[in-house]
Amino acid sequence: MRELTTRVTSPLPLLLLLWGCSTLAPALPRYIVTANPLDVVGTGLGLCIAVDPADTQGIWWWQPGPSGCASRITGPTVFRAERGLVTRFTGSAAVFASFTLQLHEGSRDVKLALEDSEMRVTDSGIRVSTARRADLDIPPAYGR
Repeated sequence: MRELTTRVTSPLPLLLLLWGCSTLAPALPRYIVTANPLDVVGTGLGLCIAVDPADTQGIWWWQPGPSGCASRITGPTVFRAERGLVTRFTGSAAVFASFTLQLHEGSRDVKLALEDSEMRVTDSGIRVSTARRADLDIPPAYGR
């Protein structure tokens, strides 16, 4: 009886097998969002803030609803921040963001640092934890 042997001359079948068995790391959701309201102006009034690290102007804010940053009392949607600027330095995991917030008595420049699942107001050091979201479809608190 003759024995059949097959000789592999191309690495392609092995590569396809390895590629098919590998798992890709899931992509991170696009937005970094405050888990709780952040007092950005030091008055006790907290805002919810979202940052898109891949968008140089990607900052949004809303006033929290009764369930915190998971709902909003402003709208009709979240607000794109005025003069938003998002910066990420090569080799650093930190993201820096700034924007101008209009107040009844003028405006305030807000500067933020995002690192290690936290967002911090750089002037005051006030910080909150963050979460990732795939979208900014924050529902209104009162069914508007």
